[in-house]
Amino acid sequence: MSAGPNPSRRRFLTSTLALGVWTLGGFPAAGEEVKPADAPAVATPPGFGLWLQFAQDGSLTILTNAVEIGQGTHNAVIQIAAEELALPFSSIRVAQAPVSPDFIDRRIENYATFGSIGFRLSLMHLGPVCAAARDMLLRAAAAQWKFALAECSVADGAVHHAASNRQIAYRDLLVDAAKLTPPTAIKRKPREQWSVLGKAAPRFDIPPKVDGSAVFGIDVERPGMLVATVLHAPTFGGTLKTVDERPALAIRGVRRVVRLRGAIAVVADGYWPALKGARALKPSWIPGLHVGMDQEKYRRRLLAAAQQGAGRDYTKEEVPRTDIAAVAKSLANATQVIDLTFDVPFLAHATMEPMNATAEVSNDSAELWLSTQSALDTQRGVAEALGLPQSKVTIHPQLAGGGYGRRLEHAFAVEAALIAKAVGKPVKLIWSREVDMRAGGYRPAAAARVRMALGADRMPTAARVDLANPSILDYSGVTLGPPSEADWAATMGWGGQKYAIGALHLNCTKIDEGVPCGYWRSVGASQNVFFLECVIDQAAHAANLDPVEYRRRLFARETRRLRFVDALAQRANWSQTPAPGHFRGMAISQGNSAISGHVVELSIAAPGKFRLHRIVAAIDVGVIANPNTVEAQIMGGTLFGLSAALFGEITLKNGTVEQGNFDSYPVVKMSHVPPMEFVVLGNAETDRPEGAGEEGVASIAPAIANALYAATGAGVTRLPLIRAGWELVGPD
Repeated sequence: MSAGPNPSRRRFLTSTLALGVWTLGGFPAAGEEVKPADAPAVATPPGFGLWLQFAQDGSLTILTNAVEIGQGTHNAVIQIAAEELALPFSSIRVAQAPVSPDFIDRRIENYATFGSIGFRLSLMHLGPVCAAARDMLLRAAAAQWKFALAECSVADGAVHHAASNRQIAYRDLLVDAAKLTPPTAIKRKPREQWSVLGKAAPRFDIPPKVDGSAVFGIDVERPGMLVATVLHAPTFGGTLKTVDERPALAIRGVRRVVRLRGAIAVVADGYWPALKGARALKPSWIPGLHVGMDQEKYRRRLLAAAQQGAGRDYTKEEVPRTDIAAVAKSLANATQVIDLTFDVPFLAHATMEPMNATAEVSNDSAELWLSTQSALDTQRGVAEALGLPQSKVTIHPQLAGGGYGRRLEHAFAVEAALIAKAVGKPVKLIWSREVDMRAGGYRPAAAARVRMALGADRMPTAARVDLANPSILDYSGVTLGPPSEADWAATMGWGGQKYAIGALHLNCTKIDEGVPCGYWRSVGASQNVFFLECVIDQAAHAANLDPVEYRRRLFARETRRLRFVDALAQRANWSQTPAPGHFRGMAISQGNSAISGHVVELSIAAPGKFRLHRIVAAIDVGVIANPNTVEAQIMGGTLFGLSAALFGEITLKNGTVEQGNFDSYPVVKMSHVPPMEFVVLGNAETDRPEGAGEEGVASIAPAIANALYAATGAGVTRLPLIRAGWELVGPD
């Protein structure tokens, strides 16, 4: 389905005078009962628009196409509206916009939330919308009073005229304001005038999440709804051969067994009988093509391919610092070459809310309620599976209990729709933790050989990087742009970093064993920052320079990054000698838009065992909406990355995933985490919001690895650390 033409300026900029306020996945008033809501038709009388809905009492509902997955974007949307319209927080609600062409973001040509773009895009398009509404309200009041526009101002949901001490509430201006022509030049308030944005604000979603009134996808209830769960083929690409349905149907509450191409669904009155029914089945499967895949054999293939470096070279257009001839010359003439080979495993997302979707399907339409990061791609995928026009599929995004990129994919939604169609009733499909962890969409396993040429001063002159990995682009169902021959995700952390390391030669060999890959929080930076930062520390050692001083020299012409390194080092007391037996490591992440980094302090408890004593994390996100939210994001990213660094891995034996739940795929516990400190930078050298959601993940592993290198003189080249011979132990 075509995204359709851009809405007219009037429809885009003006506000809608609604008869009431509705909420879908938004934040309720205290004590208000909240139930899953159907998105209403957007009222659009002449002169009114899409994004802002004022109620008769002057309160505002602001629509957003950014999905709230815990990152705080809806909070930022409220702050944007409060800033531009001078409304108190209590007068503003956020509602999820309908998934329709009018609400597609034209900058990404999608209705999706990924890559730390929530606040960035919201400020870019909702900021001007709110500024235009403010202008129209001011003009309406000035016209009523017959005062000059410049004499009027806004505060507390009203227009004020200081000289006459008069004021008029927005609710009394809405009809007149809506008749006005939107301004041709729309400007947000300059940052130096901000009083709400950039300041700490309460998280308005916390109370309903604490009292249980917040509605996540898994909470949705529909009249007459049944609940389903599934068994997938144990090997990727496998299909169902035979199954005896009778053991499942014998369980009380089980209503149907639905056969899908690569799965069996058990449909019941509730989740527990559905799960019991699924466990009672003993299906026979036709294996997928890669049934014999073994993790260690695959790892050796990756390492061999990285050593050989015979894949596809990235071009200068794809990686601007590319100069293959210059790299070859530098390596040939180098005083010293740092030559290291790394490898990292497949990783699962392990969101707290497993994948789920509630579907109602008729002969000519479908409707789904789900926690999703990619509503438009889900709509498209469901329509294709059901053979319906995309316009006949309605998607209601709900609050999500974590995303990390996992909810960009939509196989679970397609399954829910197919099951609902088969049984002829509303169906809530819930993938168990085990189903989700074995369903794919993993961070790719990868290997890399990095050769960094050093000159006589032991500073870098060039680097060749030979990557080997499967490609996310071959598997993901999310639309991020036109098809690309190059796996751009594999270069993240190399192409955009600002170290003065000279020319680059990036080569990538695709090694694919049919394991579905997807976007994982921080994407390619999650491995490439580990590769690069470990090499940087070894280069610093070769130069006989402190690792912080070495990075300062590499950032000598990058003022913002230099200040970042200094701020992180200062908070970590890097200039002071650590306690006896303690060692520190630093790593900087430049794989996404923002800059982030860590300093880790640890000690060696025994051979192969270490103890964490302190973690200092820093982030510079450019423009900040709420420093508390940014700090929460860097904390969450740090813990997410720490789990992967210590013990995260998905392994396969005979083509079957060996992990299934947190007993075999552990995440960090409170006992694993030392005291943590955070430095939030921003609102200084750029007017561009750069986002925090991807940060904290990529730099924690190399910071630990570099601290271990400082302690032992032996570099870490494999993750997780338990596979590199290192185990974290608790406090003394």
